[in-house]
Amino acid sequence: MSAILQKLRNVSSNYLAAIVHGLIIILLTPFVVHELGTPLYAVWVIVQTIGYYLGFLDLGVVDAQVQRHSVLAARNQSASLGELHGTVLVLFLGAGIVACVLATVVSVLPSAALLDIPLDARDLYAWVLRLIGLAVLLSFVEAAANGIFEGHQRYDLMNAVGIVVAVLGAIASFAVLYAGYGLLGLAVVRVAESALGAAGKWLTVRRVFPPSSFPKLGFDRASWRSIRSFSLWNSLNDIVTEGTAQLDKLLIPILLASALVTPYSLIVTVAALVFVVAEPITETLLPLAASRHGKGDTVSLGVVLERGSKLVNTVTLPTTIVLLCFGTAILDLWIGAEYTNADPRVLWFTVLSFFLSTYFWSALAVLMGSGLVKRIFWTSVLEVAIVLALILALTPRLGLAGLALAGLIGNALIGFAYFVAGACALARLKLAPYLWRTMGRPVIGGLPALIVGIWLAGNVDLDGWIGAAACVAATGLCGVVGVAWTTMSRWERARYAAAVRRVLAPTPARGRGWRGG
Repeated sequence: MSAILQKLRNVSSNYLAAIVHGLIIILLTPFVVHELGTPLYAVWVIVQTIGYYLGFLDLGVVDAQVQRHSVLAARNQSASLGELHGTVLVLFLGAGIVACVLATVVSVLPSAALLDIPLDARDLYAWVLRLIGLAVLLSFVEAAANGIFEGHQRYDLMNAVGIVVAVLGAIASFAVLYAGYGLLGLAVVRVAESALGAAGKWLTVRRVFPPSSFPKLGFDRASWRSIRSFSLWNSLNDIVTEGTAQLDKLLIPILLASALVTPYSLIVTVAALVFVVAEPITETLLPLAASRHGKGDTVSLGVVLERGSKLVNTVTLPTTIVLLCFGTAILDLWIGAEYTNADPRVLWFTVLSFFLSTYFWSALAVLMGSGLVKRIFWTSVLEVAIVLALILALTPRLGLAGLALAGLIGNALIGFAYFVAGACALARLKLAPYLWRTMGRPVIGGLPALIVGIWLAGNVDLDGWIGAAACVAATGLCGVVGVAWTTMSRWERARYAAAVRRVLAPTPARGRGWRGG
């Protein structure tokens, strides 16, 4: 299978998974919010945020595992894969146990008072937090299997298991809430979902991949040394980059009030649609960049960077325009204005910040694939310092809008000055022409859609789903066509179209003597 066909298979399966997860969020979130109410939904968000931070105990091994797997495969050293994946599994088991212990410790400390948890919900908060700690342990076991799927670039298989588990989890969540089990029932479902995901993925790994890829359970010192530097620096980088993405949900109850967590988290959920449409593309870039770097192919590394950025903007820029124009109306229709009442600038700043983040992901994939995690870490430390200083300066004056604006400013300053510039230097691309081809031209292509969206938002009744959906579709289609036409060359459009036709074409029948491998 050619590289572009393999990438299309991975990207399409990632999009299918994103669509399924998106539908689950769309259908389930209003029910969860209405069943729990604003105070308990805020507690659920806070507990999940703590669980998110416990996930950083993976020590950055996930990306290091994928990067090392890709390098070993590129160098025809597949015999070392078993030791690598076995070492990762042992590390994740240890990290998961620590996560369970820490969740229990946090639950008995006065964290509920610090996070402004309602008095009548503090005992429930403690039990739910302990269950989330167990779910984190099981998710670590699942993550070790994910690294094998990603290393082999079989995102389709990984996503197939994930989709089944996600659908079953959504059904179970609805059932426990409908039966009246509330927040505790949701936490139990989360544990069961993590356990089922881990079991399903490890069974698939066992049946599909070569024996050399299956973990040889044990701690191999040579394998650990091969990923240690990348892993630890990547872990620190994750803490200061991805960690700040969720820090706001803990700062809000500390600086403002826990009741504001609910509208803010719902705004972030809608804005995260930008991430949803980008991740199926960007998730495939790290192993590609690592493979090109392992072969010393600088030219191909530049191709990964530029084409990745163009593809990402083709889907994220129209989405950003739609959310800027219709995000507030979508929130009111989806959840209800009484749950989402907030300054509209919070949505605008958050959407723009998320859009810039997705643009920087291609550059980050190139830097990480080349093993430059130490540089990424120190750059991210600077970004965190800038963002925290801006939060403390802007939040008392502007409230939630100040918090969102702080993230946008810090993201833009560091992303363009360090991540994009560093990746271009590594791939030997000139910065100004790269920015014009991957950002300037797409923005120009998106301007007609922005004009259409602003006009529709001001002249069409958005109180019903039909009118809102029609406006979103018209604006989004205009954006996709405009951005794709101005961003991609004629040759790129022709090549992607040909690849899509080959994917959709029926597979020729094979003779009986053929054996799949």
